[in-house]
Amino acid sequence: MTTENGSAPTAAATPAHLDAKMTESTWEHLALDELAQLAWETKPGKDLAPGTGHRRDWDDLILHDELQAAIEKLNPELTATAVHEALRIATDPTSREAYPENKQAHEHLTTGIRLTYTDEFGAEQTPTVRLVDFTDPDANSYLAVNQVTVRDTDGSHRRFDIVLYVNGLPLAVIELKSASDENATLKSAHAQLQTYVSEFPIAFRYNVLCLVSDGITAKYGTAFTPYEHFAPWNVDHEGKPVDTNEPGYDGLDALNLALHGLFTQDRFLSLTRNFVNFPPPKPGEPLTGKRIAKPHQYFAVNKAVDAVVEAARTNGQAGVVWHTQGAGKSEEMVETAALVARHPALNNPTIVVITDRNDLDDQLYDTFLDSETLLGQKAHQIDTREELRTELTRRNVGGIVFTTLQKFGLSKEEKDAGKSHPLLSERRNILVIVDEAHRSHYDSLDGYARHLRDALPYATLLAFTGTPISKAEADTRAVFGEYIDIYDLKRAVDDGATVRVFHEPRVIKVDLPKDVDPNTLDEQANTLTEGMDDAERRRAIQYATTMNTLYGAEDRIAKLADDLIAHWEQRRELVKPDIGAPGKAMIVCATREICVRVFDALAERRPGWVSDEVDKGVMKIVFHGDRSDPEHLRKHSLRKSQQKVVQKRAKDPDDELELLIVHSMLLTGYDAPPIHTLYMDRPMQGANLMQALARVNRRFRGKQDGLLVGYAPLTDNLTKALREYSDQDRKDQTLGADIERAVTEVKNEIATIKGLLAGSRWKEWLADTGRPDSRKRALRLTADFLRDPKNPGNKVEPPAKPLSVRFKDSAARLDRFYRVCAMSKEIAERCEDMDDWRRDIAFFSEVRAWMIKLDAAQREANGEPLSAEVQRYLQALAASVVDADEITDLYAEAGIGRLDITRLNEAQLRKLENSETPHLVTEALRRMIQQKMREVTKHNVVRNESFTERLNDLMRRYMLQQLTSAQVIAELAALAREVSAEARRGERFDPPLTHAELAFYDAVAHRDMAQVMEGGDDTLAEIARALVKDIQKNLSVDWLSREPVRAKLRTRIRRVLAMFDYPPEEEREAVDLVLKQMEIVAALWAPAAK
Repeated sequence: MTTENGSAPTAAATPAHLDAKMTESTWEHLALDELAQLAWETKPGKDLAPGTGHRRDWDDLILHDELQAAIEKLNPELTATAVHEALRIATDPTSREAYPENKQAHEHLTTGIRLTYTDEFGAEQTPTVRLVDFTDPDANSYLAVNQVTVRDTDGSHRRFDIVLYVNGLPLAVIELKSASDENATLKSAHAQLQTYVSEFPIAFRYNVLCLVSDGITAKYGTAFTPYEHFAPWNVDHEGKPVDTNEPGYDGLDALNLALHGLFTQDRFLSLTRNFVNFPPPKPGEPLTGKRIAKPHQYFAVNKAVDAVVEAARTNGQAGVVWHTQGAGKSEEMVETAALVARHPALNNPTIVVITDRNDLDDQLYDTFLDSETLLGQKAHQIDTREELRTELTRRNVGGIVFTTLQKFGLSKEEKDAGKSHPLLSERRNILVIVDEAHRSHYDSLDGYARHLRDALPYATLLAFTGTPISKAEADTRAVFGEYIDIYDLKRAVDDGATVRVFHEPRVIKVDLPKDVDPNTLDEQANTLTEGMDDAERRRAIQYATTMNTLYGAEDRIAKLADDLIAHWEQRRELVKPDIGAPGKAMIVCATREICVRVFDALAERRPGWVSDEVDKGVMKIVFHGDRSDPEHLRKHSLRKSQQKVVQKRAKDPDDELELLIVHSMLLTGYDAPPIHTLYMDRPMQGANLMQALARVNRRFRGKQDGLLVGYAPLTDNLTKALREYSDQDRKDQTLGADIERAVTEVKNEIATIKGLLAGSRWKEWLADTGRPDSRKRALRLTADFLRDPKNPGNKVEPPAKPLSVRFKDSAARLDRFYRVCAMSKEIAERCEDMDDWRRDIAFFSEVRAWMIKLDAAQREANGEPLSAEVQRYLQALAASVVDADEITDLYAEAGIGRLDITRLNEAQLRKLENSETPHLVTEALRRMIQQKMREVTKHNVVRNESFTERLNDLMRRYMLQQLTSAQVIAELAALAREVSAEARRGERFDPPLTHAELAFYDAVAHRDMAQVMEGGDDTLAEIARALVKDIQKNLSVDWLSREPVRAKLRTRIRRVLAMFDYPPEEEREAVDLVLKQMEIVAALWAPAAK
């Protein structure tokens, strides 16, 4: 983007969100002003470009002079040789791979560079060289630079809006868009960043975070964060939520809120040092290998650390962090552990992480293992009660130990003897972090909590939970203390951290005896048998047998299997445009026996879904096995390593596994974002129900909602469970929202779309079945109506949205909610004319698909990247048989077909001008010209700029209705002929000019120089040949990066011009154009040039 001249508007000007004419450049100046107030020095990028003594290379951003000064200042004991060696290690990449380079550079940044050298006295020195001072923010330099250009060897270049430097290291990038440009969205800004990362990986070596904003909204993430995980910084300095869109809000706008939140210097350093993690990328998701804390995580972790420090010197009760499931609780536990381990007041504490289930222990342990760099140490998993006691007795400092709560139980001998749990350590610097402390094991102070206190009387206890601690669980509060921080369901959905989950009841009746309560039955049947005596175990088995009889009746299982197959086979297709795959579903059964019965019923109906191989098959059962199990259960009992294979498959969107059948395993703590549907055939309740529901609330690609399909009656249980949640959670029904809400949204959007299309004859076009292609014609005419600049709905001033955008927004919401409720009986009950509804919904969805495809074609013609969301949508469209047939060639649909627009005869031109869809024809011609232009003027900067300017001017006049459709089509056809002829223009010279010579000819032939020069065009052609010959002969590899070399080139160019008596007054502009042209073609001659 080009920077505007003139002074930047001050912060006291019209609030940004009220100003309709805010451009990218205006936002850029406002952002720089705000950063200046946050004590960042501001400079223009050209002042730091290669050749100025700051940046070394065009494809890298590091400021070498600033970094060297920082190394010398922060490490005064280093010799000059050691400083240069540290600088070399810090700045020399070992590969062109963005992710490993970023990971390595982050380690240099946060833990320093380890050097070995011999000092002047011959002694070996092994210092750790600091690049940044994280303890004293004032010891560092902070620089915000706008319009920073990077160039590649092929002449391509990109320009960052703002780069933020600490000690010369480019730690953040800000990409700004104009909210008034309908195509300049945050998603397109994110797509642009991804292009930058792939083209200039070295420029992102030290990047900590990227911020994208259109002024109205702002989101941040790492260079390796998928768009759906980019987050707003929408809190104040104390971490309290701020809604910038709230009526009457007069605080900082979204961009400034983010700038203050992220780039206040001490907080930015803290985020960099303590809140960046590098877990391995997820299967099929390369953009998931780096994380940075979201605001709710940052503030909760800091509060938790403060609470631990206070509790360690007082009563040992740090408190409870309640952050809703799916909002990154495991990551918060890692960050808390990392900060606590380094906290000076805690004297290198031992951290004991406790879960209450082995599968949870494994999952959380894996998360900690993946975070070894951030933690600075490797976690250790305890396998037995004896090992736990030995480890905690002998260890005096440090360490992270993983165990289950049950390992704090008593042995049989201790129980029989009435003994207490033995004392393991009286140290105060032990922190016990408990996961999911709401569970019943903490209800009694005589239970495991008492054993924990007996074993570690002076330890500090800190709990994390994804569901609220019940008001009835007073003992749990007595053990841990009060809430430290709350991040509830609605706030998580509003922030985009999780998605809403709808509840679709599809209850299959169970004939219960009068005195049987299904909830109690489920609770008793699923009591953990570990630690039970024989009588208790027998009772639990009896309850399970009753569940098998009631929920597992043969006719009921048959009904469930039939319904589930019909539902899933439609549901998996509906979600494909959002996530680019069928996704996954989880089936929850009342007992392990019923899991097998459901599996068998599905296998009978869909034998192709089954495989005996653990790494193959569309469906798998995962449950805990027992040696005493009968054969038909043992067949599905997987070893721990096999369970891990299945769990990993469920996380991979490209794996054929679609259905996971479970009983109790994987219902808590298991994170598989591609799961979007939960088929629940078990009357779960309370925290267990809400935990299970959270399996489908994870963000993943374009997933907008999760779906709970209730085969067991769950409505009352959901209502009861939500009573423990916040007021706004109860009101919003974030987890388990009634499917009726989705049906209402569908009805509303249909009405809205019909209103938007009121000026068209879409129904008439659709009903005109007399034509062979009536549906295609209806789609074409409707799209033309929506996109036509003459349509009054498109004649609006920002921030109002044009008709075409309002349609796409409304159709997207229609698609979203219809996907949730399409199979429900509620939609059928509320729509008497259901066939008409489905016909209209399908048509509106297809029109939206046309619009998206047209937008995408325009972006590609402009050479702009497509967002991941649009790419997935188009791929799903192409893979769909119906849509692939309906939406074929956009040019054919526009009425152009296989025409060669550069050789149109009068009859063909008249046909185009009289098209039923003149605007679609105009758009198609424009795209064809742009693509041809990029092809033939790729290496000619002067002609490229000239053609682009003429095309843009033509389209601007058309959009302002200064040209009719017929006029613009005729002019576009004429321009197309001219562009086509451009490829052969060099042939008119004798001898013909090559593409490179022609490019330099255009550089020196500006301002009608042929009329001024003696010999005219022939002389200018000779100059071009001489320039190419001279430059090719004398071009050095470093001409772009070294100003002295550029100065010599300028002199050589002047000499060549003087040889042909080029007018001195025109010389300066000609030299600048020749150098500009060189940047494009030089790579063809000197591939190693930078």
